[in-house]
Amino acid sequence: MMKKTVLIVLVAMAAFAAQAQEEMKEKFVKEIDHSFDYTAKSDADGYCYASSDKEITVLDTQTGEIKWNKKYNAISKELGKVDEIISMWDAKAIFVFDRKMGKDKMACIDALTGELLWISSKYQNVEEENIIFIKEMNAFAVTTKENLTMIKARTGEELWKTEKFKGIVGYYVYMPDGSLTMINMKATVIGSLFAGMKNQIVRINTKNGDVMWDQTYRGVVEKKVLTKERLVKMNIEENKVFLYLNGIQVFDYADGKPLWSAVYDQTPSDVVKNKKPAGATKFGAYGVVAEPVVVGDYIYVLDLVNKRNQYLKKYALKTGKMVWQSAEIKDARAIPGIYVTGDKVVLQVGGQVEIQAEVRKRSTDGRITIEQSIEMENVKPLNVQCFNAITGEQLWESEKMKKGLTNLFLSGNNVIICSGKALYAMDINTGKEQYEKSLKEDNIGEADLIIDYKDNVVILGEKGVSSHKKSDGTLTAGSKFRRSTPITYNGRYIYGESTLALATPKSDYAVYDVNTCKYKSFDARKDAAAYLSDDGESLYVFESGGLLRKSKFTKLSAQ
Repeated sequence: MMKKTVLIVLVAMAAFAAQAQEEMKEKFVKEIDHSFDYTAKSDADGYCYASSDKEITVLDTQTGEIKWNKKYNAISKELGKVDEIISMWDAKAIFVFDRKMGKDKMACIDALTGELLWISSKYQNVEEENIIFIKEMNAFAVTTKENLTMIKARTGEELWKTEKFKGIVGYYVYMPDGSLTMINMKATVIGSLFAGMKNQIVRINTKNGDVMWDQTYRGVVEKKVLTKERLVKMNIEENKVFLYLNGIQVFDYADGKPLWSAVYDQTPSDVVKNKKPAGATKFGAYGVVAEPVVVGDYIYVLDLVNKRNQYLKKYALKTGKMVWQSAEIKDARAIPGIYVTGDKVVLQVGGQVEIQAEVRKRSTDGRITIEQSIEMENVKPLNVQCFNAITGEQLWESEKMKKGLTNLFLSGNNVIICSGKALYAMDINTGKEQYEKSLKEDNIGEADLIIDYKDNVVILGEKGVSSHKKSDGTLTAGSKFRRSTPITYNGRYIYGESTLALATPKSDYAVYDVNTCKYKSFDARKDAAAYLSDDGESLYVFESGGLLRKSKFTKLSAQ
């Protein structure tokens, strides 16, 4: 994870009834002798860093002690002002770029020692998305307009290059036979360099870079504009390549021959394009269409014929034979979820989808600020439908959700659903309501999201966080913070056993124990950057200073 310290505008996703809460206890506070714009941390390797465009400090996450501090021109005389920093955690390396017109310098630095591993000006117009670490080869795959080059991670030695792969690496699978199967995608920053490129899925001999086969896939590989997750999956089994992108596409592993597919060509961001902020330089909508669900030898997938008419289909995974097609799902603009249990398939139509955006704004004094936002947007129409998994027959459709729907999950024989104003449980067999609990007593405003947690439903609302029993909907806990948003990564909200963290636009933090909904707080400087530890026990906060105050790195107890 890496963040550039910028003004963050966040959607309101937390608050509740006033209670006295504790402040988080400091484990340590360490001063850093320079300001910084970039921060990142790795729990697995036990280090983090704070960097400006001229100097970097790497610290131990357990003790806060400085592992090393260097100016970039001391690491290499070829480095002046650094324009971009990329963390390569698995490689224990940091890439830095000194960009000059047509003379970019790309340096690879040992993250644990600060020693220069190698530096090169061979690779121009390389961004973060153009570099992937192939762990099995201990090598970097670097893509440029001209070619794909495989480079030894620790020495910079070129192993091979090929001009037959265009674009950047969207996803790859390394196999024990020494081959690499991967798909390409268009770069978001320098996409114009790859204008007219075709969609490629290739198998490459990693010993010499020879392309063993080259095929075309359908669809567009998306990468979230802020959090950078790539929305594609691929796996290889029984001599078949299964590509999960805009549905499913299956290829023969030996020669790349297309075997069967069930894909759609709709661009999900079109559904909420009217929500794109003025001045947005980056914008994307995610979770608009549910991912296919594989159960045993079968796959359930959506077929989006057009923007208004869709079908749910079931296929035999090995042969591609369609088992059934549902009746038409009319007028759906978003279908965020497919859920399968036993002989039932539940479909969520409409509800919350994720919107990420970056906006450049110029203030009255001429300063330019970059505002980033991750918000949830409700897309209508809204309903919940249940189908027989054996025959595809529709069993029931909920009328309750037409006024509101956030998301849902399955729990035993129940479908747990939130309308925003109430929490419901419905019998999965009949659609009959088991209970309805108003969220008015929660005092959290309308709910934005529900989370399945042990025996409870954790509710993130406009003004708070609360918890209800899944069994009968009873309110069990809740507490008030301020308008804020969860600290989340790759869709993960709860860290460790029970930790959920919230952050306000002014960099005030609350770390909740979702068992009790009690929290501990910490008020940081505005524009601070914060990370939860993977175990949920600590919060790391980076606060950049200036002439009048020191920069700080603080580790706080979240327990």
